Amino acid sequence: MARPRKNEHIKDELLSAGLETLLTKGYHGTGIKEVLDKLGVPKGSFYHYFKSKEMFAAEVVHFYARDLNERILGVMAGSKKTGLIAIKHAFMLMVEEYRSGTCGCILGALASEISETSEICRLAILKEVENWNSMLAVLVTQGQKDGTIRTDLEAEFLAKMLWNCWEGGVLRMKVEASSTAVEDVVNKMFDAILLKK
Repeated sequence: MARPRKNEHIKDELLSAGLETLLTKGYHGTGIKEVLDKLGVPKGSFYHYFKSKEMFAAEVVHFYARDLNERILGVMAGSKKTGLIAIKHAFMLMVEEYRSGTCGCILGALASEISETSEICRLAILKEVENWNSMLAVLVTQGQKDGTIRTDLEAEFLAKMLWNCWEGGVLRMKVEASSTAVEDVVNKMFDAILLKK
């Protein structure tokens, strides 16, 4: 008997529900049954798409990053903004989502919880962080060319510093239960890192 074809619609629904649950309850607090019950999907269907909970979490990371890239970079592609303004604009879109409570950063959340115990998830997170750093480096390079960003440091290094500050701000935001931390990163720290002296 032929195996049933995978339905990407169901897979995406599982990933979306998994993202929501992982963000609110963490990896260890998330049960596969809970995710399946949200959607009314039988347990066997889960293993039709994912070999394990660990593989599921790694795919959630890629799903989150793909969605974020499409939304944020899609807006940026149609924007006339360049350099520093473009970078701030991209991150402020995420700040707005944090303010509205419609998003969180699964990369930072899972990195702090399981990157030392799950090589599969660590590599998934690393891949998406490196992708973000590469995209940021392109924007930094544009800013260096248009004169809005310092040129004494390499674009790749500056991009990594931006990401490090951002993730630190996200951590503070969680602890303080306020978006002020990420707003300060975008409005103050980005200038401190990027502006010409």
